[in-house]
Amino acid sequence: MVVRLVALALLAALAPIRATAAITQTPPTHWVGTWAAAQVAPGPAGLSHRGFRDQTVRDVVHISVGGSEVRIRISNVFGTRPLRIADVRVAVREGGALTVPGTSRRVTFGGRYQVTIAVGEREFSDPVRLRVGAGQNLAVSIFVKSATGPATWHPAAIASSYYSAAGDYSAAAGTAGAADFRHRMGAWYFLDGVDVVNPAVAGAVVTFGASTSDGVGSTLGANERYPDDLARRLLGLPAGLRLSVLNAGISGNQLLAGGGTSGPSGLSRFDRDVLEQTGVRVVIVWLGTNDIGDHPDMTARQIIDGYLQLSAAAHAHGVAVVGATLQPDEGARYYTARGNRVREEVNRWIRSSGAFDAVADFDEVLRDPSDPAELLPAYDSGDHLHPNDAGYQAIADSIDTWVLAGLAIGYLPGHG
Repeated sequence: MVVRLVALALLAALAPIRATAAITQTPPTHWVGTWAAAQVAPGPAGLSHRGFRDQTVRDVVHISVGGSEVRIRISNVFGTRPLRIADVRVAVREGGALTVPGTSRRVTFGGRYQVTIAVGEREFSDPVRLRVGAGQNLAVSIFVKSATGPATWHPAAIASSYYSAAGDYSAAAGTAGAADFRHRMGAWYFLDGVDVVNPAVAGAVVTFGASTSDGVGSTLGANERYPDDLARRLLGLPAGLRLSVLNAGISGNQLLAGGGTSGPSGLSRFDRDVLEQTGVRVVIVWLGTNDIGDHPDMTARQIIDGYLQLSAAAHAHGVAVVGATLQPDEGARYYTARGNRVREEVNRWIRSSGAFDAVADFDEVLRDPSDPAELLPAYDSGDHLHPNDAGYQAIADSIDTWVLAGLAIGYLPGHG
């Protein structure tokens, strides 16, 4: 088993309660996150630096679980001035910039159609009555009348979203509406979370990492990132044990250092991107490769100390932690033999330390048996660092969904 428990007693405890425990412990109605994107600072040039004025951004997002109501979260965490939102709509997306006619709902914030979000803050909308299905694509259209200045965003969406010519096109639907969204973009702006009401979902799993969690190397627009693959597998659990998946990957991110469009360090963003997510129960930590690659003097001990800080913070909030081993990367631009030795030392610690509630051995899944420092060619996207669609699927398939369910409902060694 690639994901193995720190305490074998967990599986024994799960066996008699698989069909009933989470159902009795889950409130009859509750909010849970169904989609998320970790935000970063605007770039030094380009659209994120310029921002928007008298334009509508249509963010297209792929949700993990469905529900009877929806609410969204808009972020101005990295803005330089108050973000004034003039109109917001959420709809089921049909294709491209098209939305399904009849599904558009106007969004309010504290009963108002307009909202101003202060610098450094995020804002949840009021609940919206819109029934959405698992694995659907939603279009969240955000109209800003006044200039936003540099914009909070997520650069590597691995999917297409859109922004309009001048004007409020948030309600635009059908072919005519799609024509108003003349500009395609490979990023998400302002939107950093979508929640749903679904009592059949026990909570959320947050996939916390860098570009490999973000999905770099997967097919554009296909939703073949490993968190997407895992979300589809988790839907196979019984009602009451199902889990949503929230992607908190940032391309280029590091555990210990941060800045710019690679995002704050994992240590500094952990509260916002993991612990503040709605319904979070489990986090999968797959972070450290960039620390080793970008810092030739990095030691295993430094990374291990970072993991221990994350684990302690998660456990203090009742969140279980799965530690993922670091994938091989021989042939990647920053590979060195010394760095590989550090990676191997880190992986040995992840497997044997007992610091995590479970271990996901992604290294074992992805490595080439004939050269364990390299990705298996069948799983290599071509840059010798990022998996392809098949590699991401293999990672998701290696995770025991029952283990995640057990961790989510509280059957942790020493936690109940």
